[in-house]
Parts: sequence; structure tokens; C-alpha cells
Amino acid sequence: MQKFWEGYDDLTLTSWVLRAVTAYVLLLFLLRIMGQRTLSNMKMSDFIISIAFGNIIAHQLSDSNLGLRGPVITSVTFVILYILFNFLTIKYAKLRKMVDLDVIPLIYEGEIIKSGLKKAKIDLDLLMTELRLHNVLSVRDVHAAYLESNGKISIIKNADSQSVTLKDLDIRKAPIHAPIAVIEDGIVLHKNLEMIGKDEKWLMENLHAYNITDFKDVFLAVYETNDILYVTKK
Repeated sequence: MQKFWEGYDDLTLTSWVLRAVTAYVLLLFLLRIMGQRTLSNMKMSDFIISIAFGNIIAHQLSDSNLGLRGPVITSVTFVILYILFNFLTIKYAKLRKMVDLDVIPLIYEGEIIKSGLKKAKIDLDLLMTELRLHNVLSVRDVHAAYLESNGKISIIKNADSQSVTLKDLDIRKAPIHAPIAVIEDGIVLHKNLEMIGKDEKWLMENLHAYNITDFKDVFLAVYETNDILYVTKK
């Protein structure tokens, strides 16, 4: 066990595997604590700590002379600092402005802001690609576009270029409910059944329409709008 944590010249195959599993579980645990923001919409502080984690863990997995005790302590310290830093930036706006990148305007009222492109280090090809990804065919159709602090480009279309909605046409439509799984791999999800106000009796009655008499024969059953049950057999 001491070799596992402290490092040794000649680690066994089992020790290498255990070190890799430990590092993987540690990263999953730390990322779970840090929250979803670390995985998407990365800000500068997120990017820094992601690079740090990669370096801390990678060296220990490739060199048997390096132990795991140091990286574990360092990683936990990083997470504590990360959580504390995020708390302070949320509480104090001045600190947040100091560390977060500025929002840079790129387009306004159909006109490209050249100084904004230069500051953001974005060329015209990339800007036009972003417009196409947002289903915008012309710069004239854009009311405003910004490079956000998370590195993504947000685009606001002109009022006359936006898609017509049912609300614009004064048409009422029945509300759409998200599909809810009620059976997964033969297991009835009772909490989801309670959520939609149904029971196993109702579920089995609907399964009879698919010639199913046992819940275990169902790979997936999803409750959809208008009391429709989507079923996939095993």
C-alpha cells in the first residue's frame, strides 16, 4: 500500500491499474463537487483548474516513482480554492469584473464592429460561420452580436428577421409535456408513474396493446403527450 501512494521504481500491473482507477474516480468526484459549469461554458478560472488537474494526474500515471498522496492533497486544495473563489466572485461584483473577461460587441444594427473583431481576435470567416450556425444569412439581419465571457458568440436577430411564433399569430396550442420514462430495461419507475398520476394497472393495460404481459419484456416505455405510451420491446 505504501508503494501505491508513495511511488516505487517497479510497480506491478495491478498497482498501475489501481492508480489509474483511483485517479479516474478522484477526477469524477472532484468535478462532481465543482459543478456542471466546469464541463461547459468554461470561464478563465475553469480553464486554469482544468489544465492544472490534467497535469497533476497525468504525471503520476506515467511515472511509477511519483506517489499519489501529493496529487490527491493538491487536487483537493485546488477544489477548495475553486469553490471559495467562485463564492467570492458571486458575492463581490468588483472582484468578478477583475477576473472575468469583458463582453465584446461584434455587430450592432447590422454593422460589423471592426474594433470588436480585432479585440476579440476573431476573423470574418469565423464570424460568418457563427452567423450560419445561428441560421442568419446576412449581417443586416442581426440586431446585435457579442463575444460572451465564456468564449461563445451570442446573436440577437432583428425583430423582422425572427421566426413567426404561434403567439404572434394568436393561435393557442395544447401545452407540450416532456416525455417521461416509466419502464427502463424491464424495471418499472414508480416515481415517474406517480408524477404522471398513473399506476401499474394503467401501465399493464396499455402494454397489452403491444401484446406484452410482463414488465420484464419491455426495454423502454415512455409516457408522451395525450396519454400516449411509446414502447420498445427487448
